[in-house]
Amino acid sequence: MIIYAHNIKYPYLLVFDIEFDQTTLVQFCGLLFKRVGDGIYQLARSCNQYVALNKVSYPFQQYTGITKQFLQDNGTRLTDVVQVVLDEFLEDVDKSQMLIVSHGLKNDRKILLENKLNLMYDEKTLKDIDGYCTFCHAKTILKRNNNLKLDDLARECGFYLDGAHNAFHDAWATVAVFTWLQKLEGEK
Repeated sequence: MIIYAHNIKYPYLLVFDIEFDQTTLVQFCGLLFKRVGDGIYQLARSCNQYVALNKVSYPFQQYTGITKQFLQDNGTRLTDVVQVVLDEFLEDVDKSQMLIVSHGLKNDRKILLENKLNLMYDEKTLKDIDGYCTFCHAKTILKRNNNLKLDDLARECGFYLDGAHNAFHDAWATVAVFTWLQKLEGEK
């Protein structure tokens, strides 16, 4: 998979999405792209992890379609998910050389940090990891305060989001929205 991100110079792009019940992480999906040319990025690796939970709230289940039984069948312990993301998925990536992209970045980072998955700052250097929020940038670039949900923006940029509120599908929709916003920003 190759994408074009106009004017982005970082060696790595991490596009991610999460699903959570209140403040408990339920699903993490990350798509790590490596720069292979001027604004050209190739998918280097991906990660889609579920956390095995003993219960999920009714509103969460209705919103995402993710059930307790599904999580027990397909999930792992939270500590294992954190280890897979940090020690395998991002093991050799210099976080100072990475731009993190999410739709609702501030809240997503906060939820991750509460679940012991730090994507706010590099623990070795204590420097912030740069981020890009597609919600905030869409609000500014499109000059509006409505129709800013991920599925609205995905549809507007030509991406059909099938399975909204599943972190895997939402992460790919975020890729589409991010590259579209970069194109629009470059046209100004």
